[in-house]
Amino acid sequence: MTCKCLEELPEKILAHCNQPQVPKQPLVLEARFKDVVFPMRNGQITSALKADVLLMVEGRKTPKKTTMTFIYCPFCSTRYQDNA
Repeated sequence: MTCKCLEELPEKILAHCNQPQVPKQPLVLEARFKDVVFPMRNGQITSALKADVLLMVEGRKTPKKTTMTFIYCPFCSTRYQDNA
């Protein structure tokens, strides 16, 4: 079975951004990952996965960038180690 988390998350982000809301926000036309980073130290993941998400918003010529930080691995649902 192949993991499809990085393919499915932008669709969920898009659905979340376009929920009916007050006040009405511009429609988000597209969401996609720009970069995905696994910070590592001595071969071990030391903090959560971070990914930049680009949102194509109605009325804007350039994408809006936001960063998501995952607490659980989107591939296997294992909680990342604390940075302590």
